[in-house]
Amino acid sequence: MEPLAAGDPARVGDFVLRGRLGAGGMGEVFLGRSPGGRAAAVKVVHAHLARQPQFRHRFRREVAAARSVSGAYTAPVMAAGPEDDPPWIATLYVPGPSLADAVAAAGALPEDSVWPLAAGLAEALQAIHAEGLLHRDLTPSNVLLAADGPRVIDFGISRALDGTVLTGTGATIGTPGFMSPEQAEDGDVRQAGDVFSCGAVLAYAAGGVEPFGGGAPLGILHRVVTAEPRLDAVPRRIRALVAACLAKNPDDRPTPAELLGLIAADWDPGADFPAGSPWPEAVADLIQARATPAAARGGAPGTGPETEPGGAPPPHAAPTRTAPRPYTPTQPVAQEPPPDPPPQPAPASGRRVPRADRPRALNRRHRHALRVHKSGDFAEAERLLAALVADRTRVQGPDHPDVTYSRQHHASALMDAERWEEAARILADVVPAMLRLRGPDNPGVLLAHQQYAESLGNAGEPEEALRLLADIVPDSVRLRGPDDPETLLARHLHATNLADTGDYAQAARLFAVLVDDRIRVHGPDHVKTLTARMLHAHYLGEAGDPAEAARLLAALIPNQARLRSPDHSETLAARGARARHLGAAGEYEEAARAYGELAADRARVLGPDHGDTLNARHHHAHYVGEAGRHEEAARAHAGLAADRARVQGPDHRDTLNERDYHAYHLGEAGRRDEAARAYAELAADRARVEGPDHLDTLSARERHASHLGGSGRHLEAARLHAGLAADRARVQGPDHRDTVLARHFHGWELGEGGECAEAARLLGEVADDWARVVGPDTPDTLKARHSSARYLGAAGQHAEAARLLAGIAADWARVGGPDHPETLAARDHHAYYLGEAGEHEEAERLRAGLAADRTRFERDSAA
Repeated sequence: MEPLAAGDPARVGDFVLRGRLGAGGMGEVFLGRSPGGRAAAVKVVHAHLARQPQFRHRFRREVAAARSVSGAYTAPVMAAGPEDDPPWIATLYVPGPSLADAVAAAGALPEDSVWPLAAGLAEALQAIHAEGLLHRDLTPSNVLLAADGPRVIDFGISRALDGTVLTGTGATIGTPGFMSPEQAEDGDVRQAGDVFSCGAVLAYAAGGVEPFGGGAPLGILHRVVTAEPRLDAVPRRIRALVAACLAKNPDDRPTPAELLGLIAADWDPGADFPAGSPWPEAVADLIQARATPAAARGGAPGTGPETEPGGAPPPHAAPTRTAPRPYTPTQPVAQEPPPDPPPQPAPASGRRVPRADRPRALNRRHRHALRVHKSGDFAEAERLLAALVADRTRVQGPDHPDVTYSRQHHASALMDAERWEEAARILADVVPAMLRLRGPDNPGVLLAHQQYAESLGNAGEPEEALRLLADIVPDSVRLRGPDDPETLLARHLHATNLADTGDYAQAARLFAVLVDDRIRVHGPDHVKTLTARMLHAHYLGEAGDPAEAARLLAALIPNQARLRSPDHSETLAARGARARHLGAAGEYEEAARAYGELAADRARVLGPDHGDTLNARHHHAHYVGEAGRHEEAARAHAGLAADRARVQGPDHRDTLNERDYHAYHLGEAGRRDEAARAYAELAADRARVEGPDHLDTLSARERHASHLGGSGRHLEAARLHAGLAADRARVQGPDHRDTVLARHFHGWELGEGGECAEAARLLGEVADDWARVVGPDTPDTLKARHSSARYLGAAGQHAEAARLLAGIAADWARVGGPDHPETLAARDHHAYYLGEAGEHEEAERLRAGLAADRTRFERDSAA
């Protein structure tokens, strides 16, 4: 430390200045003392920067954010004067050497010291990033080694220099060997850039040399961007951690939270509390020599330990962007031993805090839970985090920031366990709490907001999720950038929730754009690109273009098979989606073939009794039937019904549905008696399992009766339809379509069974009800009128039947057209009953006209 020079201020804000610590690009650094006697590093901004409004604005914003950082491994902001002239900021003075000085004096740190250094840096970055800040210049010179662990300094305010005259001349911002590739290329620097710098710092601490070598700055920057780091001197276990941080692609680097999980997997800080010094003896000696200078404690300048025996500079004077070169003392200064640490007060209750409730123990549990979460054991992680939230709330209070962050992590575990409703309930409280703590533009708040929207959508509330995402997507573009992975995910969620509300066309349009952006950002072979392509095709099919959906999926499947393997679940899912859209497009044979091949592959990969295998077999059988091969479809459904009964149980809904399909295709194949028996048994089982009034039970009864009639047992079928009509009227209402249809079938089967007069009467009533319920010109109404008139004629009332059928033929011609099959059938019956009524000449004239019209219609159709 150097004495104050002539012209130096004696006081800045409430801080009494005792000496100079250094100077740099942003301003001068002084050692000061607060009114309460705490030592502080006070940075006073250069006058030429203070005159720049742009710098002032950024300095004010970054200082405000930096003041909210409260991590255990950062040097906290004690006070600031962003509106003063000149502006200034004071941080807690840390009595210890920089990591750069420690390595220069004592060599590389032993492995047992690198682990706590790594954990401290990760926690510091977590605290800095939580407030929406980036460090952007994390180097060994900006890491101070205090007796109880590292401290990160100069965070946040470095961004205030962006765009000033200092950076407007093309100067590189940062320290070359510790900059991320994206920062070296003047790209988009995000939180992952600080993680890269952290990896470089750890490599330097563990190996004693910079990972990208020395030399000219441009050469170092070139190696940062293109070359692999030299980690030969780094211990093996730490090397893996460092290599993960130094990934060239920002998306491949761990987050600070994930970094803590990696550290916890290899290092246990132990149960001692308080813990001993993590540093080797040589570094501990440097820390002792760097005790707070006497000048800061109120003594005369020049009477404290300004340097250590080797002449190393004091802390906060390290060569950083804001203080690149320290002042060198001109006179030797006598050493004095460091002061004894002040006694720690006992808890107010007079009892020690239980070890399990101490911050270090809670943090250790938190890291362990995150490690379990990362391993994929989401249920156990959720249990651990739920218990941690309860204990943090009891010890720290419900409004403590650590409680809020623990609750967010608990919600994340619930999301991964697909317990969406519980996650949404927690996040509904977490988001407002995080807004109060960090403000609306904080990345952590935005992430929690996005998690809340995702949970709501998956919990069945897509409309509410869409309302939130309408704000989240533009905020993410503004704060994260349009190509940030979380921005792309927010757009993905927006599109999928639109689809969940039924707006498939708009969802398909959004995914079409998202696919192009995923290809540009991630590349055509990235899994997220493949997922977007699959959803685009799927929603296109749901929006009414199944043929195009099938074409897109056919192009996607080979890429899925090549990149993920032919047997990967996503490849098989894409094949299933293509087969389904082929069927929806009317390509029944091709759909049946595709589902048959898929069923075979799913049986081989997943097992013959897996649910996905059984579903593929079901769809294969279905489309075989749609293609007209009813005998084959009936056999396939019969075999599948037996397998479902064995795997899922005889009363399972899927088993009952499979029996329904089997009976249906028996009837379509002409095996009416067998179909009737199958439906009778199914109706009894559905009544027992689902209840006699369940719609599926009533449907099975209707098909039983219909197939009895189809086999010639019309009066028995009529009796069953009459009972069914009464039950449907009671369950569904007398005017429900199914009720009126059951009455229609009752009358028709009576007529086919020979009770023509009663059939005519009943069908006349049904025709009136159809006209009232669905309209007079609907096919149901016209068919009922036609059947009523026909059975009236069969009962002997030929003239009345002929009169009615003349009107019905005219109405069919008006509604369906003169060549409609029902029009021609009504004209045919009209002529028949005229003849039966004795009007033979008129009947023959009508038959001749009908024959001529049929010949003309057939000729026109052929042409």
